[in-house]
Amino acid sequence: MLWINNLFQSPQWLWLLAALLIPIAIHLLRRSNPQQISFAALQWVQRYSQSRARRPTVDNKWLLLLRLLIVALLAILLAQPLIKREIYPQEAVILVDPRIESGEASIFIHNSLPQLVGENYKVLWLSPETPATTSPPPQNVDLWKTLSALSRRVDLRRAHILLINNGGPASHQALRVSPHWQWHGLDKPSTAPSPVLPSIALMGKAPSWWAPVLEDWHSNMPELSVQTLLREETPSAEQTDWLIYTGPAPLPQAVLEFVTDGGLLLTDNSIPPADNLNFVAVDNSQSAQAASVGRGSWLRYESDWSSETFYRRADLPELLWQHWSRQDWALQHHNRGHWSGHRLPAGIGLPVADSEVENRRTEQLSPWIIAALLLLLAFERLIALSQSPAKHNREANRG
Repeated sequence: MLWINNLFQSPQWLWLLAALLIPIAIHLLRRSNPQQISFAALQWVQRYSQSRARRPTVDNKWLLLLRLLIVALLAILLAQPLIKREIYPQEAVILVDPRIESGEASIFIHNSLPQLVGENYKVLWLSPETPATTSPPPQNVDLWKTLSALSRRVDLRRAHILLINNGGPASHQALRVSPHWQWHGLDKPSTAPSPVLPSIALMGKAPSWWAPVLEDWHSNMPELSVQTLLREETPSAEQTDWLIYTGPAPLPQAVLEFVTDGGLLLTDNSIPPADNLNFVAVDNSQSAQAASVGRGSWLRYESDWSSETFYRRADLPELLWQHWSRQDWALQHHNRGHWSGHRLPAGIGLPVADSEVENRRTEQLSPWIIAALLLLLAFERLIALSQSPAKHNREANRG
């Protein structure tokens, strides 16, 4: 019965189709009782088969048909029928960073994208609703999440993305992108606040790679906050964003509460994962997996991060920062969206393949059914009222 769920949003209302029997019953019950009239000279008419005269007949077949259609449409309307329409990518679409003024975007398009000016191109704000730039720009848009969501929209698969070329990325989740997008940057001073660095805490014995990685981070980010917590201490998600745990298993209850409240927990394979967690691979080379736990995330390395094969590599600080910053941590919430196009590393983002995108859009037919229902109701009333005087005259003549 899956086909019914594809055609109707609320198929449970289809049982109302059984109400089609009501108009038929009303028409049959409202038949006039035959009157016996004796004619002295025409008594031979009594030979007419009375059984045939008493056979149920339906008067006003067109009126009955209209009422049946009204009941059927009402049941279908409550079931909310759906229809899927084919959608094709649009070539001339520009998604503009809401921090860019519409006039600046128009000048950039005419100067840098002249091939689109001659076409019927669309300029839309880069937001979940993608309104036209003729409307006021949306406020506090999470560009990272918005782009990830729009990467699965068929009509925007070949869009042009216009961002501000100023400031570094300040978001944290892995970006999903369309492989057909064309990126553009507008050089403009940004009024966005500088990205806030996360607060990092270590609980347990420091791994062998911790000191050189921390030295590298401090040289590039001198304002980075790092602290060491005792196992007896309770980490707070309001004060700590990333917690590196190297203690024994199982995880202390305070650590679990830290993750649930919105923190990022980092462990290796010495901490077994819970059975009810759905871990998703982050990087095949290091076998890193991440899972959502409440409002936070648990990033777990399947390999032993104290082994030489784990940390004997020059790009380990950058790799770890990339892994950790892609997870969900609450401190970046106020800075999401303030990131640039030209400073994004090459190849950033996870391309969404065309096979993963649904090229059909589901739409409701309710407005059309309501219009048809109102039209049929008007016809039904018109026919019923037009037949009432004639029926009244026939009954008067019989009297």
